[in-house]
Amino acid sequence: MSATQFKYHNDFKLTEQHTVAEAANMLIDNRLSLLPVTNSTGKYVGAFSLNSLLALILPRAALMEGGLTDLSFLSDKLEILKERMHAFSARPLSDFLEKQVPIIHPTTPLLEVVLHLYHAENDIPVVDAQSGQLLGLLLGTEFVSLL
Repeated sequence: MSATQFKYHNDFKLTEQHTVAEAANMLIDNRLSLLPVTNSTGKYVGAFSLNSLLALILPRAALMEGGLTDLSFLSDKLEILKERMHAFSARPLSDFLEKQVPIIHPTTPLLEVVLHLYHAENDIPVVDAQSGQLLGLLLGTEFVSLL
């Protein structure tokens, strides 16, 4: 068995030129954890996720390996977090792409799909192995509903 038997959603893709605000709205409106991003020809170039979004409002010192874990000395008012997010809203996704996101191919064996879903953020891009074209997004919740 392989990933060919699953439905891929191809209506949840964005290009590098879409904005952070557009991606945030799509993530929220569709209750997704990740969105695949393509170049202008449809080739998969990376992903934008809820973690990408949250990273925009955290201080850089907290995101570094071995960085700050106690942020209690910083202001955490919702309005300030909204302002931080708004500062990035018009920026293109190309500035914030996650390039190391696991992907699967239609021929990926079933247990490897499960492993990738486990290590990924619950939704995983499906990419053609030969062309690099994005085929769609496999939703972790839909996969689990088949079990």
